[in-house]
Amino acid sequence: MIPKLIERISESNPQLFRELKGRSKPRNLIIASGISLVGQLLVYLYYRATLPADRVNMSPRIETFNRYCLGNPPAGWSGYAPYPYSNDNYCVKDLLGHWMLNWQLWWLDIFTCLSLVAIFALLVAGSYMLIADLSREERRGTLNFIRLSPQSAKSILWGKMLGVPVMLYLAVGLVVPLHLAAGLSARIPLELIVCFYGVLAVGCAFFYSASLLFGLVTTGLGGFQPWLGSGVVLFFLSGMTGFVMSNVLATHTPFDWLALLYPGTILPYLIHATFLPPRTVGYLALEGSSSWNSEGLVNLHWYGQSLWLNVWTGTSFILINYAVWIYWLGQGLKRRFHNPLATLWSKGQSYIISGSFAAIVLGFTLQTTRYYRLFDSYYLLQVFTLFFFLILIAGLSPERQALQDWVRYRHQMSRDRRNLAKELIWGENSPSTVAIALNLFIFAAFITPSIWLFPLEENKTRVIAGLLLNISTILMYAAIAQFILMMKSQKRTVWASTIITAMIFFPLGIMTLFGSSEPARTAIFGLFSVASVWAVEYTSMTAVCLSILGQWLAIALVSFQMTRQLRKAGQSETQALLCDRQRAIVGS
Repeated sequence: MIPKLIERISESNPQLFRELKGRSKPRNLIIASGISLVGQLLVYLYYRATLPADRVNMSPRIETFNRYCLGNPPAGWSGYAPYPYSNDNYCVKDLLGHWMLNWQLWWLDIFTCLSLVAIFALLVAGSYMLIADLSREERRGTLNFIRLSPQSAKSILWGKMLGVPVMLYLAVGLVVPLHLAAGLSARIPLELIVCFYGVLAVGCAFFYSASLLFGLVTTGLGGFQPWLGSGVVLFFLSGMTGFVMSNVLATHTPFDWLALLYPGTILPYLIHATFLPPRTVGYLALEGSSSWNSEGLVNLHWYGQSLWLNVWTGTSFILINYAVWIYWLGQGLKRRFHNPLATLWSKGQSYIISGSFAAIVLGFTLQTTRYYRLFDSYYLLQVFTLFFFLILIAGLSPERQALQDWVRYRHQMSRDRRNLAKELIWGENSPSTVAIALNLFIFAAFITPSIWLFPLEENKTRVIAGLLLNISTILMYAAIAQFILMMKSQKRTVWASTIITAMIFFPLGIMTLFGSSEPARTAIFGLFSVASVWAVEYTSMTAVCLSILGQWLAIALVSFQMTRQLRKAGQSETQALLCDRQRAIVGS
């Protein structure tokens, strides 16, 4: 049976067969299995050690109270339970001398621990393996041979995602029996545990797709590449785990969108299904940790609709969000895999991506009608906008060789077929500045009506001015980045990243260092940063208008200089073609 399965895999996906054959060695299997089994044993022994026991030479406080105890203090006892216990955690024994324990809570803690370990192991270690594998293939030169194979990009990339972390899949798969037993012992319904597995699998597809795309784009980073990619994933998961474990899942700002990208977001549903009181569990509460806490998952809204009241609607929305971004990451992978000079997305695709992003994130911005919370939401929305468009600028900006090919193509076309505006909007290798401007217009078209319709009161003008400043700043970044990518330097991508990063953080650094006591002194720098909404309060409208005018003047100057260089490159390419034709005619 196994030989037939191997033969079937080799026929359906040769890349997967190649990865499995190279990694499924007895030594690797033994190591992965050993790490998994030893890790499970350590987790079990750790939680076993947390149970009360008849220890000698121990503090009476530790003997008297325990997280898993179910007794009440004896009559006449007037003390207080030590932190973090309550009076319900008093340890007593039954008539047979056994401790009366909350075994359901004990198994739930094991289940939660194994769930978080699986999330971190699969996403962080898996991302590292995929990026490191691509980097290794690039250094050895085998990646180009894979590109020339008759397999489709989709087949090759799925082979990578399924085959490269195969030992990691084995290690996590061996945890499933204990994890499933712990969940069922904690009285979590089987269908919810399976639902968690499904969300985790789709989350792996999202993070692995992003890791492969990162690996294809950042080939110049060398050995630092996998550490940077997996480090970003680790930072994201650590932050989101902290929020989830502290029962903060609804901040009523665009930040809540990030919760949909974290597989552990559905764990509160599983905890809630045990019917253990949130105060007893102490983490992953569905409705917040207390009556005044409105930051649980059920308080999350999208365009005013609480889709997370029900486990299946909430999970469906999470999966739909994953599907949208997995699709666009897949489009970027298909374009970039076979052509390293291609942009990640076509300009037409970018307009749909911008519309999708605006529609999704705006829904989390408009979760409340309280004007002070709305103002904070629009402020954070500008931060999300900046990071989103930085990714879009990197994905749409062609490099020097692609621009030269575009110039050559334009000069070879007949005059009546040339349409510069159409090529700048839809062309594959044309400069990206006009396309970024259109994407910003699409984004603003979604955002602006909500600013006028929702009760921002006296903050409407500030938000509108901040939005205009933010759009102008991003467009200036796009023009400068495209101009730098036309340089002859081999490190032009590094130069573009460094200069844009410096332009983003320099104004923020000035405001932080010199504006803490008197914000009005450095507010002018904030007009050129993501803090533009905040800076508008401390500056006059004249300064705001002059800032926008200065940004558009900088955009015009950079665009003019870029046009001159493109025209010069086109003329030199045309002259070279004419010379080649004349030589061919003379030679014949």
